[in-house]
Amino acid sequence: MKRTNGLFWGIFLLTLGVLFLARRAGWLDVDWHSLVNLWPVLLILAGVNLILERRGNPAAFITTVMLAVAVPTTLFGFFSHDRDRDGFHMRWNHDNDDEDRSYSDDDDDDSDDDNGNDDSDNEEDYRAERDRRDADRTETHSNTFAEPMSADTREAVLKLSGGAGRFIISDPTTELIKADTKQTVGSYSMSVDRDETTHIPTIELKPTEEKQHIDLKDGNYENRVDVHLNTAPVWSMDVALGAGQGDLDLSAYAVKSLKLGVGAAELDLKLGSKADQSDVKLDVGAASVTVRVPKEVGCRIKKDGALNIEQLDDFTSVGGGEFVSPGYDAAKKKMLIHFDGGISKFKVVRY
Repeated sequence: MKRTNGLFWGIFLLTLGVLFLARRAGWLDVDWHSLVNLWPVLLILAGVNLILERRGNPAAFITTVMLAVAVPTTLFGFFSHDRDRDGFHMRWNHDNDDEDRSYSDDDDDDSDDDNGNDDSDNEEDYRAERDRRDADRTETHSNTFAEPMSADTREAVLKLSGGAGRFIISDPTTELIKADTKQTVGSYSMSVDRDETTHIPTIELKPTEEKQHIDLKDGNYENRVDVHLNTAPVWSMDVALGAGQGDLDLSAYAVKSLKLGVGAAELDLKLGSKADQSDVKLDVGAASVTVRVPKEVGCRIKKDGALNIEQLDDFTSVGGGEFVSPGYDAAKKKMLIHFDGGISKFKVVRY
């Protein structure tokens, strides 16, 4: 029962988070009125789930998953339906820089008779001001960050974080790191701290701490980060990404450890054979993940998460959610991939 409760609440929170994220990103176009009218189905589904659990029927797992998705979706529908409905009866006019005034559609009907021209002028002023703000917000800002390479740098640490956008790690550079950022909202900062004893640099590239309002509905939002690294050091990486797309080609780098967390994203990760031992930990939400691993590297996969669509060609299951590549024991170089996913697609390709 405890495992079932944990499964329910895990999927419940994941679904609710994805819905709110999709709503803010403008990806949802749903008739909420029709959706909330289906709430009696929840009662039926809950009743069936209780009966199956009491009888110990394995099908209770399926109804638990369905219920964990249906309940937050319906609740979200109630909230969004009320929000949208109220939004249709409210408009905001800016008469001057110091005062904002709101009025409803019912008030508008009366004012049209006496002040039709004034309302039209106010509406035009409001739209002009809105267009001006949108133009300022959608201006793209570009920055380049770089840190010179030192001859005594044998190891390095990269900490990369970002919200919604596209994140790329690709071709090497002669610098220790070179990063190009483009964004319409906010900015990025980079810091480099070197250990006084080991001289190992820790590079942190992240968005500024200021609060940012992101509106993806008009399609003008851009957040792109291109990172290039030096191939000489052995790298330890900690990457945390939100929604969007990640194209991380690490095949040219010696990666000792990689900790990668992504939310609702599409991730393509290519690993190489430069390190004798690589430890990779993937913690994903509602994501599609493709990992490419060299054939000459012995690869062991440990997978957690029951709601994954997996495609592990050429791998053999050894039980307990673990899989190994052919010739794993005899391989000179080895890689351990620990995958912990929510509602996700997980694919590993050997190249």
